[in-house]
Amino acid sequence: MRIAREGSLRVHTGRRRVRGGGLRKTTVAIAVALAAAAGVASGAADAARTSQRAATLSVMTRNIYLGGDIAKPIPARTREEFEAKATELWNVVRRTDFPTRARLLAREVRRHRPDVIGLQEVALWRRGPTGVKDGSATPARTVVYDYLALLLRELARAKLRYRVAAVQREADIEAPTSLGYDVRLTMRDVVLVRRRTGLRVVRKFGRNYKARLVVPTVVGTFTALRGYAGVDLALGRQRVRVVNTHLEAFLDQTRVAQAQELVARGGPLRTPLPLIVVGDLNSDPRGENPGAYRVLQSFGLRDTWVLRHRSKPANSCCLAREDLSDPTPAAFDHHIDHILVKPRMRVLAQVVVGTDPRNRSRSGLWPSDHGGHVAVVQLPRR
Repeated sequence: MRIAREGSLRVHTGRRRVRGGGLRKTTVAIAVALAAAAGVASGAADAARTSQRAATLSVMTRNIYLGGDIAKPIPARTREEFEAKATELWNVVRRTDFPTRARLLAREVRRHRPDVIGLQEVALWRRGPTGVKDGSATPARTVVYDYLALLLRELARAKLRYRVAAVQREADIEAPTSLGYDVRLTMRDVVLVRRRTGLRVVRKFGRNYKARLVVPTVVGTFTALRGYAGVDLALGRQRVRVVNTHLEAFLDQTRVAQAQELVARGGPLRTPLPLIVVGDLNSDPRGENPGAYRVLQSFGLRDTWVLRHRSKPANSCCLAREDLSDPTPAAFDHHIDHILVKPRMRVLAQVVVGTDPRNRSRSGLWPSDHGGHVAVVQLPRR
């Protein structure tokens, strides 16, 4: 199923050659043309009134994959083992080749043209100077991969006009490798908004969760910092809040506490505006770890996939191979990427993206270890 986009509907008219002529035919033709023009004007006015009554917004959630398994070095018992495992991770990050994957992601965006995109794992990878391996004492500053800049470049090349509406910086971790230098990972959640007539960013916001995972290792203690990025949007006379988040992956207790922060008094989901929540919740309502999803569900959020498709599977996670070389999409076997709304909204269309083997690189790379979702919703009237 493919979501219709602006400009995708065309009206084709044919021409038939008529023999003969005369004043009568000319008069009839003029009358028909005037009536048609009046009908078009009336139809345009009706369409304008309809758009004011029930504006529609298309939304995508997409975890774009930081490039490797960051848990790999954590169990190391010696510094040497840690550095070797960190080097393995860094080699996989380079092999998963985000500049190429960014083109695949831009292809998805071009096909569906969502108005709002919530991105998770928008990594910024940097390296330090050779000979310096002291972790964050000497912050690494040389950019190797800026996933946000690379994706924006590919969107621009595809003639897709998006603005960065909100960025929330998450975990910032630097560690030594056996290559003679430190590697630094800075994680971000990002909201992109399409430059569309009538769609404006009224406010942006973001914050880190108080609930966070602290991970001790042989080279120091790392903090898995997570949070959310959000925007309040105006679409004509309609208003809506969109919140993008990536909840904790490795500990359910922390993940549930983060979901509770979202809905707590003073949290970003406490708003009189219509609300759309997108993200990688790491919580499958029908599988393992449903707790965080249930917290949001109890707050009154409705799953757009369920509203549209009822019990049909919505699996979009996750590939089995760290290097994105899975030969088939079989490993996409659970549903942790979500689009949720409050109050209940009419869902005009929703699809899973990123699981089609045809959208891979020539070397067989998938766009990400996740798939994603795109939904078109009708905003409630205010």
